[in-house]
Amino acid sequence: MTLRFALVSGLALSLLPSPTAAQDSVQQGPSIAAPSRLAAASLGAAALTLDGRLDEAAWAAAPVADGFTQLEPTPGAAGSQATEARVLYDDGAIYIGMRMHDTDAGAILAPLGRRDADLSTDIAFVALDSYHDRRTAFLFGVNPAGVKLDKLFYDDTRSDDSWDAVWDVAVTRDADGWTAEFRIPLSQLRYAAAAGEQTWGVEFGRTIQRTGEEVFWAPQRPALDGFVRNFGELTGLRDLGAARRFELVPYVSAQATRAPDTRAPGGPADPYYASTEATPRAGLDLKLGLTPGLTLTATVNPDFGQVEADPDQVNLGGFELFLQERRPFFVEGADVFSFGRTRAFSSSNRPQLLYTRRIGRSPQRQGFVAGEVYESTGEQGVVYTDAPQQTTILGAAKVSGRVGAVSLGVLSAVTAPEYGRYTAYDGTGAPVTDGRGLVEPLSSYSVARARATLGRTLLGAAGTLVARDLSDPAFPGLMARTAAVLEVDAEHRLSPQWIVSGVLAGSRVAGAPEAIVRLQRAFPRLYQRPDAGHVGVDSSRTSLTGLTGEVAIQKASGMHWLGSVSASFTSPGFDSNDLGFQSRADAVNAGAVLVYTENTPRGIYRSWGANAYGGAGRNFDGDLLGAFGGVEGNIGFSNFWNARGQVGGNARTVDDRLTRGGVLALSPAGVEGNLSARTDDRRRVSGYAFAFGDANEIGGRSVGVEAGATIRPASNVEIGLYPGVSVSHVERQFVTAFTDPAAAGTFGRRTVFAESDQSEFSMTTRLDWTFTPTLSLQLFARPFVSRGRYSAFKEPTAPGQLVFPTVEEAGGTAVRAEDGTVLVTPGDGGRPYSVAPDFTVRALQGNAVLRWEYRPGSALFVVWQQQRSGFEQDGRSPVGLNLGRLARDPLQNVFLVKLTYWFG
Repeated sequence: MTLRFALVSGLALSLLPSPTAAQDSVQQGPSIAAPSRLAAASLGAAALTLDGRLDEAAWAAAPVADGFTQLEPTPGAAGSQATEARVLYDDGAIYIGMRMHDTDAGAILAPLGRRDADLSTDIAFVALDSYHDRRTAFLFGVNPAGVKLDKLFYDDTRSDDSWDAVWDVAVTRDADGWTAEFRIPLSQLRYAAAAGEQTWGVEFGRTIQRTGEEVFWAPQRPALDGFVRNFGELTGLRDLGAARRFELVPYVSAQATRAPDTRAPGGPADPYYASTEATPRAGLDLKLGLTPGLTLTATVNPDFGQVEADPDQVNLGGFELFLQERRPFFVEGADVFSFGRTRAFSSSNRPQLLYTRRIGRSPQRQGFVAGEVYESTGEQGVVYTDAPQQTTILGAAKVSGRVGAVSLGVLSAVTAPEYGRYTAYDGTGAPVTDGRGLVEPLSSYSVARARATLGRTLLGAAGTLVARDLSDPAFPGLMARTAAVLEVDAEHRLSPQWIVSGVLAGSRVAGAPEAIVRLQRAFPRLYQRPDAGHVGVDSSRTSLTGLTGEVAIQKASGMHWLGSVSASFTSPGFDSNDLGFQSRADAVNAGAVLVYTENTPRGIYRSWGANAYGGAGRNFDGDLLGAFGGVEGNIGFSNFWNARGQVGGNARTVDDRLTRGGVLALSPAGVEGNLSARTDDRRRVSGYAFAFGDANEIGGRSVGVEAGATIRPASNVEIGLYPGVSVSHVERQFVTAFTDPAAAGTFGRRTVFAESDQSEFSMTTRLDWTFTPTLSLQLFARPFVSRGRYSAFKEPTAPGQLVFPTVEEAGGTAVRAEDGTVLVTPGDGGRPYSVAPDFTVRALQGNAVLRWEYRPGSALFVVWQQQRSGFEQDGRSPVGLNLGRLARDPLQNVFLVKLTYWFG
């Protein structure tokens, strides 16, 4: 078990992406009727030395929390080692003293690592439900080497690992075990300041890594529902005044970007070319307590230079790729800005209403120069451009917290207008024209969220609004002027075991008719489909509206049997993509999952689980878009190895997205499966392997293997090697589409497909070297190669086909030239066309980050990033050769030094 897994395994029951994932985290059942209670002792005027020894008189006099019991491996059994916890407080902080006795102190696992890192280690933690709402908790943990862990729990079981508070802890080790002494400032917690006595929720926990034990003071059981709701109670907290919450974190940074050969197309001939660019920056982050329950968080000119780059991917589908949010300002506060969700063991792929990667996105008009400048000059020379890769965030602010039983969150951000420059030269090299053009307009983004707890019922509402300045004549037809989404959600506990929940949201996007036409024709909707009976492009519309919703009922607790049933819909006109993430509209789905778990260790296993799942979906025309089912299982062995597997299948159905706006096609029946195993990660060398494959009735297939090894040559060094390889054969890979009256069987639209053979290879390598709990070095490198070769060009000749005839079968020809270009002459008399779809994509990402937290809340970052990339219109060169070519591909180096200082 890793450090992070040890704290949450068996505790998090949330909306899970797959039924299998639910099996490891099901901890549901009736709540404990009589919570464990502990009285906090006032520290008064006494002084504590934070040294991890607990030798002051105040500790000796404080009440003791003991009698810890196991969640794993034997639920309900007493911990094999005694654990004790005590609580003191004064007008500025809460102090936690924990003593972890151990009869084999020499076997305590205590590796060094970064804060919040995944480590295989012993750990002690305290979690405080200072709201005492049984849904929210602030968790503070430490391992015997002094490595910190903190996270915020919300909605009872969900957690925000990015939450970092400013607090202190000291640890000591001796022949009888180890000790942790925490000081948690009241300013880092949220509570109702009031005279008299308060009661908080509290939980103490400990992981004993060598025995695989997770022990808790307030019992947590596999059959109990949730995590925070099972906490004990901390009493005796008297006259806690409002903590003064003021934190100011200014930063200064200097970045140098060196790209000696990547400023295409002309290298040094490019007037915007510079082999080295230096960029100084300064800004600040602010946290201010507005009221005892509300906090303002703001950032001015934020800098995200230390954030790891997104991994390279090749996307051959029509769907946008979802990228994880990594920027601290937007990652923090996931609890408040978590939009409504249903409680179910399956995901319906319903639109995501908030996707903060839209704020500061890449400018949406990057390619304005080539077409517009050539059109205006009529020259066939060269155009050089210079455009920003990201939109500048001028400032952003959040107000979050709680007023009574209502949690509130409001976020606002403003991004600057961004301009691109261009210079055009004619065929003789003489300049023709130059200038600049707007590539992203001034935009504002707003989010609001409120949620109230009313007994066994939760009621929520949320909204998002995007507004843009589209006064530039190029923009009204390119994007919407305003986009709004409103959402309501509810969750009600019918009984200790059964929960019903639901979400309903509506959207309205408004703008010029050209912009609304673009939305109607965009991939989530495809109103232009010629054989669609319920939608069509309306060029006069100036707005688009729609609804989405979901309802679910879940048996969330029990010793063995669990399950859920859910149904969702998204109308054709719903759109959340301006500040959310939506892959498709026009869908109605239903699904069910039945889960069985066994958590009592027997023989070779510690626990095991299995589930069966199934579902189906249609569009608003009634076309059956999907019908699937399968089984999954997992087992945890007594030697701390784990394995899981899945087998599923889908029936032949309709596909209304394959032709990307053309006629309907059939989707083939198929099967899929995967198998994975993970070894004991307490060892110096541990690993995992994952294999997957699928096949369908028309010959499509794919297989892949991912593996990984983690090597720990020393307690403060961890090396990770994670190779992956996959190969696939696709019978109907989209190539291009265009209007051609000769394609009479498909309503005058020719849609070209091909058989494609694609292979991918990547090798992720990581080195984490931790010198102290506050000083670490991270190294990361990932070479990536993806190749695709196309053959057997084909196209549908009528709606509803499963197998498309090739060009040759339809009486035409497809001739491949030496450079890979294919000239296709259709057999129906249509105009010839050429395509060059073969490709090889190469990329190398690498970075080194030295991080020093030189005082609590303050850090120094020294960062080096290198990126190389290459592309060829050829898919035949072997992977090994391409890896060698990476060393000669254009490169970019980024050097960054960033200093932050915490005032508070």
